[in-house]
Amino acid sequence: MGLRAILDDVPIRSLPLVVAFVLLVPACSGGGTEMSTPAPPAGSRTPAPSPAPPPPLLGNGTYVAATVHRSIIVFREPEAATAEFVLDTRNPFGQRTPLLVVGAERDPEGRPWYEVSLPIRPNGSTGWMRGYELRIQETDDRIVVDLSDRTLALYRQGRRVDEFSVAIGAAGAPTAVGSFFVWARVPQPDPSGPYGIFALGLSGFSETLTDWEGSNGRIAIHGTSDPGDRGQRVSHGCIRVYNPDMVALTHLPLGTPVIVRR
Repeated sequence: MGLRAILDDVPIRSLPLVVAFVLLVPACSGGGTEMSTPAPPAGSRTPAPSPAPPPPLLGNGTYVAATVHRSIIVFREPEAATAEFVLDTRNPFGQRTPLLVVGAERDPEGRPWYEVSLPIRPNGSTGWMRGYELRIQETDDRIVVDLSDRTLALYRQGRRVDEFSVAIGAAGAPTAVGSFFVWARVPQPDPSGPYGIFALGLSGFSETLTDWEGSNGRIAIHGTSDPGDRGQRVSHGCIRVYNPDMVALTHLPLGTPVIVRR
């Protein structure tokens, strides 16, 4: 029905409402002309979307950093103006030791830097290294030494898989407390010798002794052939593990975290 037919059938007093209805229908129907979006004012710009933040450098696990080169520059902080010193990552046994990662961040240019635990005095020393000089790897193993209980527990993927009674430092040479890592792996030629079947040299040092039997005071987890050592305070600061128990620790890789707590 056309507009003329509608108007012919409507009383005169209803005409304004009908006309308004007929004029409204095309605007609401699919056949009407689409409304255009107003153009932005002249000279205005649509803001560019913010770039997505870079992914985190580390996940929730524990990580070690292997150096690309034997020697690496250590900085006091990321993007420091000058280097603090150069670290030789090879121990006296010819082993290149990964370093325990304790922090990470990006510099203003987005380049990664990693804070690592250093195997030097004083205990707890850390430094920053440039990410492109490192290979970062997650580690599954961890050792926890409890001095109060005189026990050593081995964890793998967060689950305790072994626990042993061990000897710790005597009253005059207590075992140092802190966060360390395995710095050297040294098989021993004589299982009945002072270090048993195997020694894991740690990144930490005795806080009371600086020299004994040719050592510079570095602490270790090592074997002992004397079962009577277990649970005693008899060492110079090292953790002594009865040889049959020490077998379970000989496979641990360099860089394995070691937590010593009271």
